[in-house]
Amino acid sequence: MIRILSIDKTAGLESSHERHQAMADCNKIELFVLGPRYWIENGREVIWQPKEDASYQSCFGSVFFKDYYARVGYYSGLCRALIKTRPHVIQLFEEPWSITAMQTVMAASLFAPTSKIFFYTWENIYRSWIYPSRASTLYRWIDKTLHTLSTGAVCATEGAKEVLLQKGYAKPILVNPYGIPSFFFSDADLRSTQTTTIDETASSKQHETEISAVKPFTFGYIGRMIHMKGIDLLLEALAAIPDARLILIGGGIDTERYRANAHRLGIDDRIEWIPALTEQRVPDAMRRMDVFVLPSRHTAGWKEQLGRVAIEAMATGTPVIGSRSGAIPETIGDAGLLFAENSLAELVERLVFLRDNPDARIQLNEAGKRRAWEYYRWPRFAAQICEFYQTFF
Repeated sequence: MIRILSIDKTAGLESSHERHQAMADCNKIELFVLGPRYWIENGREVIWQPKEDASYQSCFGSVFFKDYYARVGYYSGLCRALIKTRPHVIQLFEEPWSITAMQTVMAASLFAPTSKIFFYTWENIYRSWIYPSRASTLYRWIDKTLHTLSTGAVCATEGAKEVLLQKGYAKPILVNPYGIPSFFFSDADLRSTQTTTIDETASSKQHETEISAVKPFTFGYIGRMIHMKGIDLLLEALAAIPDARLILIGGGIDTERYRANAHRLGIDDRIEWIPALTEQRVPDAMRRMDVFVLPSRHTAGWKEQLGRVAIEAMATGTPVIGSRSGAIPETIGDAGLLFAENSLAELVERLVFLRDNPDARIQLNEAGKRRAWEYYRWPRFAAQICEFYQTFF
């Protein structure tokens, strides 16, 4: 039996519970999860309420900088969890240059000196040990320390693995992208868990009915309303397709600027603005769209690290169009359409093609559901990461 301590600031999220439940269900695994009772996720308060059906044990801590991913650290709970669990494996669901990573290796040296430490990284931009913060020197020291003291690494994408290799990381690496909550899949999909495929016939018939019922053609986006997400392209695309409608769900610092742009373009009456939704309400919102678009653009310090919302769209049977930005092409594979980053002409071309070709939308519906089912479920994630741990014992 391998005792694992998962350190996860987002432990209170439903998706994190599914991840940990799937890991705990793996053979020869005893799982403990450390996380804060209170966390802020994308501006939303998260209070961790343990699940009665959980197969893992919860360890609660308190953190400072509750809404900063890299700066967050524990001021209580970490040492207590290490003493209580005596883990064989410590899985940090943190970047290797984070404050929590530093705290963990220091505390583990005292209270769990024989444990094997793994970190999880999303970072897909190589910066030559330079970090987007005034604390760059500290982060560099933490990162290099983790490279030395860790047993292995888990990466969200091949792009993140490439960055680790460029930095000279010589330990074993597993590429294992996150899954999505099971409620994004239909009941028919969940009844098919004993097979390797989903019920494509039922799915396509259902979606064909939905396509014929939805008028006019509607495309949409869910996420943060900020420049690097490319919302301005969606507004301009809507202006170029007079018979279409647009659903925008989420919020952010640029929301009012986008509303002003919509007014300037004369498309206000064809846009439905919806504030950020809880995870559980997202699937129904996505199914209202004929097409989901993820038009991200890279910046000097960021490019799309996975495109989780595109996976969620695929799981609901909503065809996906994504920009060739960051990990988006890797994430959607051949189950969606791509356009050049910042290319309005290509985006409009893809939208018009899908508007005029319901059969193509049905094909993408099937391909997307199949890809989400095969690559982005938590049981698949758990099986791979637990097999990875077992190779070290």
